[in-house]
Amino acid sequence: SRAVVEAVHRLDLILCNKTAYQEVFKPENISLRNKLRELCVKLMFLHPVDYGRKAEELLWRKVYYEVIQLIKTHKTHIHSRSALECAYRTHLVAGIGFYQHLLLYIQSHYQLELQCCIDWTHVTDPLIGCKKPVSASGKEMDWAQMACHRCLVYLGDLSRYQNELAGVDTELLAERFYYQALSVAPQIGMPFNQLGTLAGGKYYNVEAMYCYLRW
Repeated sequence: SRAVVEAVHRLDLILCNKTAYQEVFKPENISLRNKLRELCVKLMFLHPVDYGRKAEELLWRKVYYEVIQLIKTHKTHIHSRSALECAYRTHLVAGIGFYQHLLLYIQSHYQLELQCCIDWTHVTDPLIGCKKPVSASGKEMDWAQMACHRCLVYLGDLSRYQNELAGVDTELLAERFYYQALSVAPQIGMPFNQLGTLAGGKYYNVEAMYCYLRW
């Protein structure tokens, strides 16, 4: 929609500035990213087959990933316990909260049964009883399943970025999310690449090499 294009354009303009890393966490820019996030989620569920994947990618890139890359690029300017570092930590925590919520909502909306694959599942409230069967096409159900897979990859990435910060140990959490992504969609080997990155130089790079070979 026009509102999505306009929000993306405004966010791109912010990133063009030399002092972008100081600008991204200003209230008006956080508000702009939140607006884009809402629009993308709305687009996902209104037109899952035509725009679901595009909306997911746009949301991840513009609301979370580009901000993360910007901060990582300028990490020499970001001092420990500074307001900027605090804002970055909050950005990562908020991202994890959002994708956990989205993961649960997709499962609930499409009545996906992922209990055998992951431990972060939607549980039907026994007091409400059984829901009506979901009236979604096969293509919509396929999108929903793969959207859950991608949510888990994003959760793994956000946990991995958290792990790079002082005083945070989320390596096992990131690993757990990546392995659950593999359980949801075993045919997509990309999480092995992320696991290789997470392993880094451990065990003389043997663990990373194993993960890269599996990918």
